[in-house]
Amino acid sequence: MTEGTDDDGGTNEPTAGGPSHVLVVEDDPDTRDLYADCLVDAYDVTAVATGEAAVAALDDSVDVVLLDRRMPDLHGDDVLELIRESGVDVRVAVVTGVDADLDLVGLSVDAYVEKPVGSGELRETVDRLVRVGRYDDRVRRYCAATQKLAALDDAPSVSDHDAAYRELVRRRETLERGIDDLRGALDAADYELLFRGIGGDGASDAAPPASDDLPV
Repeated sequence: MTEGTDDDGGTNEPTAGGPSHVLVVEDDPDTRDLYADCLVDAYDVTAVATGEAAVAALDDSVDVVLLDRRMPDLHGDDVLELIRESGVDVRVAVVTGVDADLDLVGLSVDAYVEKPVGSGELRETVDRLVRVGRYDDRVRRYCAATQKLAALDDAPSVSDHDAAYRELVRRRETLERGIDDLRGALDAADYELLFRGIGGDGASDAAPPASDDLPV
């Protein structure tokens, strides 16, 4: 995700590296411009008209993809598959006029929004995916820092007075504060999105965990 530095402790505000990056994939020019105009005041927006252009524009700077499901070149489902195969850590919301059906079960999407969609709903969807993505990303980096410190604590050649060791401790503490800030910004729907994969079937029937049960 686009976080600027490992030490970013913000919530849903632009980071030191700039605002989050949204890729809008929509073949209708009026709809594409409408989505971009709705988001451009808070996010960096790249808007493209085809699935091929979407795949070409995808890189690690992209945080959220708004993906039309029906496009003239590549079908949105094919674009989604290519996005997941790319290995880019990105949240994807399908925004489409196609009614949801059971085929949705097999789609690796984070949100499914049916057209017509108002600017408020669109913005809320992106905001939520950004919040959840930042929390998820920061938890992974916090766990990585914790594991590194545990390994270094067992290394006889490493002193806790070493500059690199102290820097890692500081980074973990900063990440922990950032997790606390983000956790306070999450609501029940955010928790549901974060833990949707628990159980192994891509969705969870369990109630979202209380905030005290989340990583700190």
